[in-house]
Amino acid sequence: MAEEPQFPPLPDIGDILDRKKRFIPKKTTVLKCNECNIKYSREFKEGDYVFKKIDDEECKECHRGTVLAVEEIYSEWIDPKKSK
Repeated sequence: MAEEPQFPPLPDIGDILDRKKRFIPKKTTVLKCNECNIKYSREFKEGDYVFKKIDDEECKECHRGTVLAVEEIYSEWIDPKKSK
């Protein structure tokens, strides 16, 4: 007869929940220039929302005072122990 498969041990649920406490959320906003169509990201600022028109910042590529639009907003969980 065939042997039963050996599965790896499952971690305790407490270990998983404790690990979540050390992660830090990092929010990022992706901006798009309406003039040169270049996309770049910056740190999220309070009040950012998708499709918001930003006219107080200038494009990093064409350096004009054109209108930038918020293209997307996303967040990541950063592990400070693995940061370089």
